[in-house]
Amino acid sequence: MKRLRYDAVSYVLRNGNSLNKLKLAHILGLNGDRQRLVDELRSLQNRDGGWPWQLVAENPSGVSDTAKVLELLPSVSVNRTSGTIRRAISFPLVQQHEDGGWSESPELEGIIPNDRTWISTRHSGYQTADAVNALIESGYLGEAVRRAIDFLRSTQNEEGGWPSHVGPNALTGSDVASTDHVVLAFLHYGEPRESSVLQRTERMLLESRETVDSPIDETAVLSTLLALGYPLENEYISELVGSLIEAQRPDGSWNWFGDLPSNPTQTVDCLEQLVKCGVEISLY
Repeated sequence: MKRLRYDAVSYVLRNGNSLNKLKLAHILGLNGDRQRLVDELRSLQNRDGGWPWQLVAENPSGVSDTAKVLELLPSVSVNRTSGTIRRAISFPLVQQHEDGGWSESPELEGIIPNDRTWISTRHSGYQTADAVNALIESGYLGEAVRRAIDFLRSTQNEEGGWPSHVGPNALTGSDVASTDHVVLAFLHYGEPRESSVLQRTERMLLESRETVDSPIDETAVLSTLLALGYPLENEYISELVGSLIEAQRPDGSWNWFGDLPSNPTQTVDCLEQLVKCGVEISLY
């Protein structure tokens, strides 16, 4: 059995927010602090039903932050009929664009750093998949989800991926880092595994194998292939697992790419996929 070289759990407990820690507890099957973390998240919920950008109190609600919390809460036994969930569902529903997709909240214009060019507050993008996954996990299967799936279907590019967002300032090519979010949205909605949408995505990921060289992209590809049913003994699965183990930093973390700082959210995302692959995660 493969195992991590460094202590990822302590890194997240030292540096993560309440969502990171709750997701970590869920991944590892730990029950100790779950209720306290759920209560912390409930206390952060804004009056509009959403959760603040980067879970920083007083920030306006963010679409992706809200979606990530909303997607997790039912998995940790928060009732789908609770006031917390019902209020949270209302936030993305009023944020949906005419094209059926979601961008980040326009209220975050000027708050999101300018160098995060993959995030738009005006044009629909990967937040659409985040919203779909959250709404379905929380029990909502209404018209908004169908419109969102139609948007995702219509914006798949020729090579099989999706841009980080549409619009005049969109980056060209496929945003590999959010591919798993989109694929999971289709699968949650009931898209057949053999559909042309998923087959094109699978082909794109396999053909771009030589260019996937950052923790954020490797994690997304690993998540996607596992969701598509690839066995753990698959050569590419083993390669991705080995590469992520090698990419772990001595402080226990992973970052997004390059020389960017360590990132608690990316660390938890890596751990989630490595646990699925049977990698031993020590509880120090």
